[in-house]
Amino acid sequence: MTAPSTAGVARAVERRQLTTWTLHLVSADSDVPQALAPVLRAGLETTVPGSVLGTLIAAGLASDVTVDGREEDVAWASGCSWAYRATVPKTGDGARVRVVLEGVDTLGVVRVDGRDVAQTDDMFHRWVVDLGVDDAPGAWSVEVQVDPVLPAIRAAQRAHPLPRAEMYEIPYNQVRKMACSFGWDWGPTTATAGLWRAAQVERAHSAGLARVLLAPTWDGGAVLRGTVVVEGDARAASVRVAAAGGGRTLVEVEVPVEASARELDLPVPGAERWDVAGRGSQPLYDVEIVLLAADGSGVDRVTRRVGFRRVELVQEPDAGGRSFELRVNGARVWARGFNWVPPDVLPERVTRERARLLVGEAAAAGANLLRVWGGGVVESDDFFDVCDELGVLVWQDFGFACAAYAEDDDQAARVRREVEDAVVRVGHRPSLALWCGNNENLWGWRDWGWQDVLGPDGAWGARLYYDVIPGVLSSLDPARPYVPGSPFSPDTHAHPNDPTQGLTHHWDTWNRLDYTAFDDKSSRFASEFGWQAPASWPTLVRAIGHEPRSGDDPDLRRLQKHPDGRAALARAVADHVPHLPTDGRGWYLATQLVQARALRAAVGRFRSLHDLCSGALWWQLDDCWPAQSWAVLDVAGRRKLAWYAAAEVMAPRAVIPTAAADTWGLTLVNDLPQDWEVAGTLRVLDEAGGALHEQRIDSVVPADDHLVVAPAGVPRGGSLRGAAVVVVDVDAVRGARWIRPDLELTHLRASLSVVEVSRGPDRVQVTVAARSLVRDLVLLAELAPQLSDARVDGQLRLLLPGERTTFTIHGSAADAVADADLVGLLAAGGELDVTWEPG
Repeated sequence: MTAPSTAGVARAVERRQLTTWTLHLVSADSDVPQALAPVLRAGLETTVPGSVLGTLIAAGLASDVTVDGREEDVAWASGCSWAYRATVPKTGDGARVRVVLEGVDTLGVVRVDGRDVAQTDDMFHRWVVDLGVDDAPGAWSVEVQVDPVLPAIRAAQRAHPLPRAEMYEIPYNQVRKMACSFGWDWGPTTATAGLWRAAQVERAHSAGLARVLLAPTWDGGAVLRGTVVVEGDARAASVRVAAAGGGRTLVEVEVPVEASARELDLPVPGAERWDVAGRGSQPLYDVEIVLLAADGSGVDRVTRRVGFRRVELVQEPDAGGRSFELRVNGARVWARGFNWVPPDVLPERVTRERARLLVGEAAAAGANLLRVWGGGVVESDDFFDVCDELGVLVWQDFGFACAAYAEDDDQAARVRREVEDAVVRVGHRPSLALWCGNNENLWGWRDWGWQDVLGPDGAWGARLYYDVIPGVLSSLDPARPYVPGSPFSPDTHAHPNDPTQGLTHHWDTWNRLDYTAFDDKSSRFASEFGWQAPASWPTLVRAIGHEPRSGDDPDLRRLQKHPDGRAALARAVADHVPHLPTDGRGWYLATQLVQARALRAAVGRFRSLHDLCSGALWWQLDDCWPAQSWAVLDVAGRRKLAWYAAAEVMAPRAVIPTAAADTWGLTLVNDLPQDWEVAGTLRVLDEAGGALHEQRIDSVVPADDHLVVAPAGVPRGGSLRGAAVVVVDVDAVRGARWIRPDLELTHLRASLSVVEVSRGPDRVQVTVAARSLVRDLVLLAELAPQLSDARVDGQLRLLLPGERTTFTIHGSAADAVADADLVGLLAAGGELDVTWEPG
């Protein structure tokens, strides 16, 4: 802050992180490795935030499931009781002292000087433990014992059965804990435990700030709204509020506190409006709240970084049913993005740098929204920092997924605390656009047989999604939109996955159809759909200890968690790849290509429904271990080929390989607030690349609009015999629509030559020339061991005969790879002849 009056806050309330603890094995319901038991009982030094498994991995006493995928090797740790122990020094200064535990995972007991003072039963909210008055020298002993969760939830399930999605064996819905800890169709079972968020010691000599709740908004100008709640004695007389940015203080006021609380409604002149990436800038401002005593001295201080914008959810009847549109600052935002799952089985290990990498990769692929899925957590401050800075909107689910949940009074009280803590912690974030009550539970109640277990009037969570959560939000965060679940229909009499309204999930395509079935899909906002492929080659090789021999390699099986995943991958390859792979590298290329084409087809379909549909969120962005999954980035942050397909069809200005109209057309989509003047060419080609039809494109795609371009006078399925693909080139953007099914193509052998290899520091460029039509040309740099962490600037390139393209590989060892090895990394959707013809 730059305001001199905020500089010198007295330390009447002091806060410091309690990071140093020891971790001790208390008891075990499982077999602890014999050599480890004495060491673990004696205790390991550890840090908080942390987890039991993370401590064991860091000490070299357990393998890392995010690297080797061997969840069974660490299962013993979740069957033990563990104690975190720390001391809090006393000074005898008379302060009131407490420890704030921001996150305890999950079931446990908190002890102070050997006395039980709290029982923990919820991973999702903070626990405040009073130590007492510091009235003598010495120290408090603080212990947090975390106990095995599996016996408790299995006992609860026997007593009061609650249904869940059939594929999940463990009754995770019997406890308030991150659901994916218990295994998912893309993740391992770890059933973690620990102090997964920060622990803090608070020492108070006076009144303090009990809660600061900020809700910045834009209402013709920047307005800082919120509530300041004070606890403690009556000496606090006022609060000083200051907002600064760009090296200057924009506003500073002092207001009295009335009845221990103060409502804020403060204009911030000079502040600029925050907007979504591509639609404006992302100015952020530092807000400081200082509690002042009656004599004007500062006794407590809280800071927040904020942005000013207005967000709305519009659901209005129209010719297609009912709209579902997010509007930011009054403008419709066509939401392009991904679902986000916890990027590590141990959430505390997701550093700011890792959050920046993953969100940055989403933004680089064109995403402007990330949905934080309900089987994980309300995401970290680091995650929200990056989204605020990059202009990526966040849709945040609460912690309910694919199951029925209890809704008794005790559960309702837990959930109220969870929501309150979440709003206080992240409710000021400009990126946070939507709260959501659950993932797929409304759908589950309707279609998954839960009523057969609970009865038609049984308790399954409805009270939470329709009463408890919105009740808290209406009080603490009324301006931000909320929906009870995804999928969801605002008409409660309609099916929750009704494509004419609300939110839809599309899983029949993966489960039993084909990605070509997306051609017939419709939605007002498609919030889940996806297609699998394995993790990147280096990640797979490291996990299983050798190169996969084929898609049926037994060592790969533990990395496939979907019960029908292996069969679905094989079916997709058989349906779309004419030359079936017989080795591991061929299987890897084929599955990566099919996932990329599935993403093109799915996202392309929904974006081509530009006026009807308002969002498409691919399942999923990231992974938490070396999985065969729907992610486009693997656990190491390496890009799959599908990431490059996303960058094509999620770009704010894109040529989409489908069109809603019944033509051979493609759709030019412009999601920017400026008109797009396009000039280029449309061609219809046969499979050899011969031109059957060609026409110029000179037009304007209006701001936030779309334009269908199609061969003039040629109906779909019409008279151009031998046509295979429609190619559109406008302003250096290419899109292609293959108009015959893959297996109906003759798949002529593609041919190209490598004409130049140039080298520079930490990069190499490979230029190729096509001698025929080449579909989805890639350079699989990751297959070379020395290029395992290299990046290729673009993939999945379509070349017409005679065209050239250059691949740039960025990486510390890129310039040391032999020319012949680089040539061997080129591949395409069909068989490929490659020759080395420099010059």
